[in-house]
Amino acid sequence: MVETASRRDVAAAGSPAPAAPSPAPAAASKRWLSLGLRVVVIAAIVAGMTWSVVDQWPQVRSTWLGLAWQSVALSVLAALTGMVANTMAWRAAVDDLEHRVSIPAALRICLVGQLGKYIPGSVWAYVLQVELSRRAGLPRARAFLATLVSVGLGVTAALGLGLLALPALRDAAGGGDSTYAESVRVALWIVAALFPVALVCAVPRVLTALVQLALKVLRRPALQHRLTWPGVLRVVGWSALGYTLFGLHLWLLANAQAAPGAEGLLRSVGSFAIAMTVGMFAFLSPSGLGVREAVLVATLAPFLVGSGGVGAAMGIALASRLIFTIADVLAAGLAALSGVRQLRRGGGAPAEATPTTG
Repeated sequence: MVETASRRDVAAAGSPAPAAPSPAPAAASKRWLSLGLRVVVIAAIVAGMTWSVVDQWPQVRSTWLGLAWQSVALSVLAALTGMVANTMAWRAAVDDLEHRVSIPAALRICLVGQLGKYIPGSVWAYVLQVELSRRAGLPRARAFLATLVSVGLGVTAALGLGLLALPALRDAAGGGDSTYAESVRVALWIVAALFPVALVCAVPRVLTALVQLALKVLRRPALQHRLTWPGVLRVVGWSALGYTLFGLHLWLLANAQAAPGAEGLLRSVGSFAIAMTVGMFAFLSPSGLGVREAVLVATLAPFLVGSGGVGAAMGIALASRLIFTIADVLAAGLAALSGVRQLRRGGGAPAEATPTTG
């Protein structure tokens, strides 16, 4: 009997233990819930924009038909040039973080990577940029930090330019009958809250401390020197140029309808900078869909009172969205094509990112 009991113990010890319940169903449920929430939010935004377009359709249609092809072509060119300027801002941030990336590689990283913004979540563009940076030879940590620095300093530049549009936005927010007054009030609060903080964080000593903290969290080697004023100013300067060109893109469309003049150009630059900044905080909306249009409509409507008012402003905002989408795809395609040609010419992938310090 003792031998039998021993055999039973050995058999029990040799048999596999019952498997623990897998957490996969719970994780899958969370993913589906998150996806469902995003779909609902996007559907609500699209429904709201569709209703606005249908409600103002005569003015929207008239605005679209009134856009001269010359204005549209120049608007696309301004958008493309602004994207190149933003790429140079990112490259300047990489350079101040002790690495150097070639201009063609930077264009591929930023222009192809920015297509990720059309995926709800606002972070996919940055994830794609980091992965493309790694393929070009730039360490993931440095690519991530360059994106953070360029985005942060870009927000500082955008908020500064946004001051140009504050008079028009304040008037729009004060109008009790304005459909977009609440969205504009939110935009003004964001500008008021973020601009002082952005200015402080743009000081190289403060920015360096933030970067060193991020490197420590990522368990990566610290920077060998502080970020510099020339480096910071290059990033801010390129970013400001990019937003100015984006505002020019908007002004070219509005100018075809109402000839807003020099004052309209300043307000177009400021309003587009604010609209894109506010759109960044709409995490569930792909590329700030709906939020950007609300700010632009509120800013443009006062210039278009005699040309269709809110309906004309909606038409221009939607035309801007369409043009930007076309420009994004065109820029990404050209950048990717240049990479393919370089590979065919060189027979292999060149080292396009190098450290600037030993």
